[in-house]
Amino acid sequence: MDPNAMAPETLCSHMETRLLPPDNYALATPIYQSVKFAVEDFDELKRIFRNERTGYFYSRHGNPTVAQLENLLAELQGQETGLATSTGIAAIAGTLLSLLKSGDRLVYFIESYRPTRVFAEKILRKMGVQLTRLSIDDKAGIQAALALPDTKAVIFESMTNPQVRAPDIDFICSAAKQHKVLTILDHTFAGIQKFEAARCDVVIHSLTKFASGHGDVMGGIILTSKALRHEFEENMILLGATLDPHAAYLILRGMKTFHLRRRAQCDNALALATWLEKHPKVDKVSYPGLPSHPQHQHFRETYQDFGSMLLLSLKNKNYPIEEMVARGQLFKLAASLGSTESLITPALFFFAGDLSAEERIKAGIDATSIRLSIGIENAEDLIRDLEQLLDRVN
Repeated sequence: MDPNAMAPETLCSHMETRLLPPDNYALATPIYQSVKFAVEDFDELKRIFRNERTGYFYSRHGNPTVAQLENLLAELQGQETGLATSTGIAAIAGTLLSLLKSGDRLVYFIESYRPTRVFAEKILRKMGVQLTRLSIDDKAGIQAALALPDTKAVIFESMTNPQVRAPDIDFICSAAKQHKVLTILDHTFAGIQKFEAARCDVVIHSLTKFASGHGDVMGGIILTSKALRHEFEENMILLGATLDPHAAYLILRGMKTFHLRRRAQCDNALALATWLEKHPKVDKVSYPGLPSHPQHQHFRETYQDFGSMLLLSLKNKNYPIEEMVARGQLFKLAASLGSTESLITPALFFFAGDLSAEERIKAGIDATSIRLSIGIENAEDLIRDLEQLLDRVN
C-alpha cells in the first residue's frame, strides 16, 4: 500500500523499515528489539519451523541479537552451539529439567553453586529424581555413583565456589563416559576459557558474572551439541526462560572488554592474595595463583589464568565477621561476582547454609571464611581497604 494513501494512525503502525545497503553495516551489534518477525511467504515460514533455513518469527523462539551472542560464546568455548537463557540458574534448571525424569539419578557436589544444590533438592526431588550429593574429593564415591544404572547426569564446577579449587575433570569425564553418564560443567568461575570444557557434554555459564562484567544485566548460556540443543530449546521455549535481546546486546558489549577486565582482575587477585597470606590475622588464603595452593601447578598447566576469586579465613575463629564484612569502603557486601567492582561475602551465610557441620568441614568453610571477588580497581587501594577491615579483628 502506498504510504501516502494511509491514514496517520495506520502509518504509525506500519512505518517503513529502512534496511542498510549490503556494503554498509553497523559496527556495533544491532538490537533487534522486536517480539515478532514477519515472513512474506508462508512456505518459508514452514521451513523456518522445520529448521530448514535461518529465520525468525517470535523472539521467545529466537532473535538475531541473541543468536549472535550464542554463536560467539560457542566459538570461544569450542562447542557446536549455544542457547542463551534469562539467567544463569535458568541455564542450570533448563538443562537438568531437560535431561532428567522420574527415576533418574543426578550426582552433584557440596562444593558447588548453592542454587544448584537447592534446585536439585527442592524441585528435582519433588519430580522423583534421585540425588547423590558428594564431596568433589570423594573419588571412590563418585566412581560408585556414576556406575549406578539409574545415574543419568553429573553436574560440577570447573572452579569450585567458594573454595577456588579444581575438580579432577579428567577423572569425572572418563568415569562418566564409561557409564554413559552426561557431564554438565558449570564453567562460570573460570571465565570464558576452553581447556577441559570442550570434552564435557554441556557447559554452562552465568553471563551475569564475568561475561557481562558490569553488574547491570542477567543472563545464562547452555553450550552443547546441536542434538542436545534442540532438546533443550523446546523446553526453554515452553518455560519462557529465553534471553531478552537488549540483555543480549549488553552482554555482547561486555564481552568486548572481557579479556582486558579479566587480566586486570587476575593481576589484582594475585597481589591481594600474596598480601593476605602474610597478614598476621589471616589463617588461610585459597587462591590458585599462590604457590602454597595445593593445585597451583595444575592451574598453571591447565587453566589460562588463576582467576579473580579468593577465599580467606581468620585465625581468630571466634571473631564475628559481621563486624567487618559490611565496613568496606571499596569491598561492598553484595551477592554475585565477576564485575568491575570488588565484593566481599561471608561464605557460611551465603554459600553453606544448607550444608551439615560435617559437610562444611569437607567443603573447607568455617564461621570466619570470607569470599572476595576482585574487581579492576587499583590494587594498592584494595589492599588499604582490606587493611582497615582486618584492623577491626582482635
